[in-house]
Amino acid sequence: MDTKDLLQIPSKKVWLIFVLLLLFLFGSVNLASQVQRDFGNVDVKNVYFTNLNSIRVRAKLFVPKSASAAEPYPGVVYIHGYQNNRETSDPYAIEMARRGFVVLEIDAIGRGNSGIPDDMDDPNFDPTFGGMASLDYLKSLPYVNQGSIGLMGHSIGAEIVYNIALQDKSVKALVISGFAYTEEATLDMPQNMLMIFGKYDEYRERMTGTNDVQSEWMYSPQTRAAIGNGPLESGVTYGNFTDGTARKVVLLPGIHLMESHGREGVAAAVVWMKEALSPPTGSWIDANIQIWQYKEYATLFAMIFGLFSVLPLGLILLKSRYFSDLIFEGEDNYACGGRALIKHATINGLLMWLYLPIIFILFGFHVYVVPIDKLFPMMMVNGTVWWFFWINIIGFFIFKRWFRIQHNKTGITLFDLGISFQKDSFSVNWKKIAKTIILALILFIFVYALEHFLESLYLVDYRFVFPFASDLTLYRAKMWLIYFPFILVGFLQLGFFLHGQIRVSRKKNWIKTFIKWSTINTLVLIIPLILFLLIQYLPIFIVGVIPFVGPGGMLVSFTMNLFHIIGVLILVIPLQTWFFQLTKRPYLGAVLNAAIVTWMFVSSQVIAPIPI
Repeated sequence: MDTKDLLQIPSKKVWLIFVLLLLFLFGSVNLASQVQRDFGNVDVKNVYFTNLNSIRVRAKLFVPKSASAAEPYPGVVYIHGYQNNRETSDPYAIEMARRGFVVLEIDAIGRGNSGIPDDMDDPNFDPTFGGMASLDYLKSLPYVNQGSIGLMGHSIGAEIVYNIALQDKSVKALVISGFAYTEEATLDMPQNMLMIFGKYDEYRERMTGTNDVQSEWMYSPQTRAAIGNGPLESGVTYGNFTDGTARKVVLLPGIHLMESHGREGVAAAVVWMKEALSPPTGSWIDANIQIWQYKEYATLFAMIFGLFSVLPLGLILLKSRYFSDLIFEGEDNYACGGRALIKHATINGLLMWLYLPIIFILFGFHVYVVPIDKLFPMMMVNGTVWWFFWINIIGFFIFKRWFRIQHNKTGITLFDLGISFQKDSFSVNWKKIAKTIILALILFIFVYALEHFLESLYLVDYRFVFPFASDLTLYRAKMWLIYFPFILVGFLQLGFFLHGQIRVSRKKNWIKTFIKWSTINTLVLIIPLILFLLIQYLPIFIVGVIPFVGPGGMLVSFTMNLFHIIGVLILVIPLQTWFFQLTKRPYLGAVLNAAIVTWMFVSSQVIAPIPI
């Protein structure tokens, strides 16, 4: 039996693998830190300040080491989009800082480690989500040239900086991506404005009022107001930087997400800021020589090494005297056949396709009945958890019916599936369940503490394009307690489904079994979501039609969120598979995954009112 072989691996080898994973983790985090510091040429630090309503704003400040009060450098504030945190700004911030700009990238209020926003109808509500306070803070720095200030932002962050720059003549340059200037723009306000937009941006109708940005935008009323009449083309600079009338539109061959993580957009932005704000000549690097992507991959690998370090650690703890009784010693004789696997996977896939209908119901409830409240303040998390919870509740009843039929036909029991602790009837051993919870929490605390320590030391969190996991504020830790039970219900049923109903046969050794089970389990869950994304994106690329939009683009937001959900599933399903392979029960992996995924959601997702 491969599980017995797995448990008999010498402890020295298991410890060696554990230590190697930690070394790879530290190496990846160190590389990410070195990249964001331009290998020693830029100082990077956390800074904190408050907005006018005394709500705390956390930001990351990039300061070229050659900047000083005697030789102040141009300064730039970058504000990320709706469902993000400050590190999403890294591609632009890193490349700007290494070219002679002081860059302040913020956790907008309601994001990351910044404070929680007031209600929108509160007279103290800050519509800039800390943006104005960030601009004031940047101007206060002695090594920043107050006459050479720029703003940058993506999506809603771009809307925020655009509205500030419309009114503030001290802002000498503006770069907006994933957002379009409005008819409020004039020929000289905002000053020196660059617009970066994806040809396939899913929000283009909402942002630009056009169906085809490439063919319509340069002839739009907004463009006539901001640039002037006459034949205009994207990719061409109009006006001049000296009097603040410079204008340019750059269209990227990508979707909304890639506007913040595309080499072409970054290159266009740094060149624009160079022309508008005049950084020191000796600091300039060719715009096409970019290093930010190495940080993205380094933090991806750091996250993989950090999460997967629980595999050997869990094995070490399960071999200890206290936790060893969690290992089921019996035989697991059930295996799902090929046709049955396809059938059950298809049914589960159809359940997963209820994603938008279930979320749309919740969204309507929030809009028309009960608004987003203080108890469940995270709109995107609410929708995702609501969907995950209900499809698994429905899935439980499907599983229950399947089991009844299979039991009558083949005599299979819940004990065979690892769900029951007794052969003849369903029974739970509460002592072992308590130990399971304790072990899962030990592993989770280890994973969290490791990330928290490294983020505190290196100012690097777990991310890849999307924010995945970072340190928790006290408020967000309370959110963990609120959302955890709902996510746990989902992962328990998911465990019954993956490791019970569709469990396939083992291979001859534990490595092949782990690879086989992890691959099948992951594909069963992500293929339906990938197909769903194809339904959304193939029409966008082929005929320019966006199938799922919804009021205010909410269906676009939630559909886009599937990229993140797929990433989360790819990361955590092997963990759940591993602990089933070790214990032959679904409980340890379910509790651990629920804890990790809840942490990912509450640490990285937005706390803000609709639609901001």
